[in-house]
Amino acid sequence: MRRALVPLVLLALTAAGCATLAPDATDAPIRYRCEAGKSFTAAYALHGKRVLVTAGGVSRTLKLARSGSGARYTAGGSEIWSKGSEAMLKGFPGGPYKACRSQ
Repeated sequence: MRRALVPLVLLALTAAGCATLAPDATDAPIRYRCEAGKSFTAAYALHGKRVLVTAGGVSRTLKLARSGSGARYTAGGSEIWSKGSEAMLKGFPGGPYKACRSQ
């Protein structure tokens, strides 16, 4: 009986670990305030491969892209580029969003 429980316990622990590392999970959204009173939010995926950006009444998922410095995400004509607490966003209604800082 004891031998039958070991695989079940291992399976349960493995499933629990996978559930906490879901690839589409995101951190809490970060609110950015920009020049000219503009703002947007960005919810970064926990593994850093994508970000859900909401700006100008539109939400888009952008994928990680190559950058020389900071973090850059793109999709079509939309782009967010951030470094530390600063960011810029383009390709969304009401943009471009320049000189943005996380709140």
